[in-house]
Amino acid sequence: MSDPIGRVSGSGFTDTTDNNQEPIRTEGGFGPDRAPNPSDRHVNVSLKGAIVSMYSPIPDNYKTAIDMIKQPKPSNSFKNKLGRAILWIVNLFKGVKSSKTLSTEEKLDSLRNKKALPLPDNVVNKGRPYSASLGQYANLCGFDSKGMKVDYFYDYKKEPDKDYRQVLFPKGEPRLADIKQNPELQDCWFLSAITATLHTQGTESIERLFSESKTPGNVVIRLGTNLYDVPMGRIASSGGDRFGSNSAPWVVALENAMLIHLSLSEDNPDINNPKAIEVYKRRIQMPLRSANEGVVALRGCSYTGENTGIKKIGLNFTSAQDGYEAISTLLSRGKPVVIGHNGYNQKDVALRDGIAPNHAVTVLEVIPKGFKVLDPYGQVKTLNKESIVDYTMFSIRETDEPDEDYAFTFTKDVDLPEEAQKSIENKDNDF
Repeated sequence: MSDPIGRVSGSGFTDTTDNNQEPIRTEGGFGPDRAPNPSDRHVNVSLKGAIVSMYSPIPDNYKTAIDMIKQPKPSNSFKNKLGRAILWIVNLFKGVKSSKTLSTEEKLDSLRNKKALPLPDNVVNKGRPYSASLGQYANLCGFDSKGMKVDYFYDYKKEPDKDYRQVLFPKGEPRLADIKQNPELQDCWFLSAITATLHTQGTESIERLFSESKTPGNVVIRLGTNLYDVPMGRIASSGGDRFGSNSAPWVVALENAMLIHLSLSEDNPDINNPKAIEVYKRRIQMPLRSANEGVVALRGCSYTGENTGIKKIGLNFTSAQDGYEAISTLLSRGKPVVIGHNGYNQKDVALRDGIAPNHAVTVLEVIPKGFKVLDPYGQVKTLNKESIVDYTMFSIRETDEPDEDYAFTFTKDVDLPEEAQKSIENKDNDF
């Protein structure tokens, strides 16, 4: 197989246009030599009113593979609804707060003043962001391709000069309270990666991922080492199905980009091998993946391979104190921290902590007796210090940071019981 495009490792089972026409690549001297790189924070080039859209459709082999698959349609089962109702009752007695409490002026100023690490200059498709057709979105979402459309966040035909920032950030900047998970989509791994990045690296870490698109109604987003030209709206089917979380526009736009990013992040699929296509289909599914896939993509790095720019950290803890100290250290260094159930006794753990099984949450801070976490359903919760042994922790570090500063990440692997391993492999219980 050939090298993938800005590869994000497939984790197995965990792991535009306003019509159905394929994007047309246009050659010629229209506009600048390349689209503004989102890492060039102070570059502001406007191409509004241009007749030509310069972008690249999904590469042929990937396009063919996507045309051959149909992902399962997201569902919200009665069991999951019942599970969320039970946890809602549990959380009533746990002093849970709304994420709106994180949007005081003091907390917003703190996010605004944080300095994000520079994005690496490693974009592989500068000036030619990848763009998917509505038919490709339909296959990736599991929707019926007939009647597919985009429910735009604004009328770009009536407001052709409206800046994308006004559309995506109506409150002026990204906020932690902007995120609210759609229980059907099960992308807590990505939403928690977004909140962890925003919380530790500040508003700049999110804003710089977006730049002007030459396509009316679209925005260019950087994930990993690729640029994506995606609609500023919700992908929808004629039957009323809608892709994306119940979040602010900028979050939904990121989800639109991640859907394409996952499809281009696997090894180049063998389109002549039906089994290979089935493996490709499973590996690019949106629900229930590793939180580190989202963290790495938002950091502007490729997930695997040489010179990724980062080292992934994934830890289980046998000692509550070890977990407490490791998370304290990472947060003090401005590293994003996401935790999720390690799978063992997950239902008992869920009832104890008020966090759904196989669910990912962002650690906001350590407190004397435990941790403050942000659940992507829009709730701030408190976990006891001892709870951390029931979770896997995800974070990253830069490759040029001294190993001795991260000696705690070299602890021996935790041997989980057989029941835990089986539970991890059967990830269908996220409420």
